[in-house]
Amino acid sequence: MSFSGDVKNELCGCDVPEELRRELCLGMLYGLRGDEQYFSTFDRYIAMFVKKAFPRNIMNVEKIKTGKGESFVVSPRDAKMLLAQGFTDSEAERASEGNDAAVGIFLRGVFLTCGNVYVQKAGYHLEISPSSSEKCRKLHDIINEHGMSINLSHRGEKMFLYSKDSENISDILTFIGAMQGAMEIMNIKILKDVRSNINRSVNCETANIDRTVKASTKQIDDIKLIFDSIGAENLSDDLREIAELRLNNPDMSLRDLGNIAEPRITRSGVNHRFERLAKLADEIRKKDIP
Repeated sequence: MSFSGDVKNELCGCDVPEELRRELCLGMLYGLRGDEQYFSTFDRYIAMFVKKAFPRNIMNVEKIKTGKGESFVVSPRDAKMLLAQGFTDSEAERASEGNDAAVGIFLRGVFLTCGNVYVQKAGYHLEISPSSSEKCRKLHDIINEHGMSINLSHRGEKMFLYSKDSENISDILTFIGAMQGAMEIMNIKILKDVRSNINRSVNCETANIDRTVKASTKQIDDIKLIFDSIGAENLSDDLREIAELRLNNPDMSLRDLGNIAEPRITRSGVNHRFERLAKLADEIRKKDIP
């Protein structure tokens, strides 16, 4: 099952106070798509939950075979029955103006019928796609007025709501009652952050090693040229010591070389000695140029 399916299954299992059942139904109806007012899912449990949430015989579930298996389409049996029992968009918008508990239940219903949330390699994505631009704008206002954040966008002529921010998505899922889904989002974010930090650390360490190897190779070339040209015995004691340490320890960092010197010297001191050796090697190279 997809992450979105897991979240919706969790929402279906959440308790709904009897006095707020109507808000849940109004939210689900508000999220139905198209002029035919339908909701489609591959999950039979979710489809039956939506049907059973309404008064008897108002909603119909049709099973359809698809290339991916079975799909379940939930739609009102008769629009007149909905109107007769007060299930209208205007009534839904009034329900969305209640307290946090009522609005949370209302948005839960909306998400069940026109919402999805994905966790992908590229990141996180929550989307709510009601049937009209007017509903999108209304839901945008409702969500932002209750301390959460979601964006409006277009896909062709179709408007939808979305968020790609893990904290915003977690806040929205928490508000509508999907606590486990919200925690899973944050756990995935923590894991991704840890992996990202490890990768950065490894990349940094690799870059440092590459720099050390390149610098060491240049230093060894300089030292060998100097030894061959003027001999090690003609170097000062400090330069001869660091040159021999480098030849015997080609992979060591400047700091580590300084630690094994007698007496110990700082990284800056080691670097200064190699700069003197490099200058001497450059002077030898210039003399060798005809």
